[in-house]
Amino acid sequence: MTLNWIGSSFDYYLISFYMKYVPGNIFVNTAVSSISELTAYIFSAFAMSLLGFKFSFMMGYALAAAGGFCIAFCDPNGFAIAIFVLIAKAGIAFAFQISYLAMPVLFPTEIRSTCFGIVNIFARFFSILSPIIAEAPAPAPMLIYGGLATICCLGSLCLRKPNTTEAAKEEQKEE
Repeated sequence: MTLNWIGSSFDYYLISFYMKYVPGNIFVNTAVSSISELTAYIFSAFAMSLLGFKFSFMMGYALAAAGGFCIAFCDPNGFAIAIFVLIAKAGIAFAFQISYLAMPVLFPTEIRSTCFGIVNIFARFFSILSPIIAEAPAPAPMLIYGGLATICCLGSLCLRKPNTTEAAKEEQKEE
């Protein structure tokens, strides 16, 4: 889960800082970015309830990686770049929201706040680097963005829901 928090936080802030360098109209790109982020937040809860947290993470990171790589390699056409920004920002906002929504599913109540604090410390520590990476010459920032999203997409395969039935059976035995 720490990898997912690092990836979603770092990439979220990286693309936000990088928006000023994305080819095309800055106002159109920022408006598209905001609309896609809002839409991703709304649909993330529905996707998690339908697909589960593992496949929701994978879907968000796959969208983010596709959008990031397209921004890095595409011809700076106004309409196409806006679509790629929409895909990249929606994907990473989706994954960032799933990070928050998956915490109650993945961790028992007794340790949830501690786990939240630990993953958040690592995520914020690595997110400090995002404005520095955003200032690197193109296409390096979007290649790093897409690469980290790809790594997190594959890392999401390792997530598993804790076996709460075993813990519940042990509690009943103790009573």
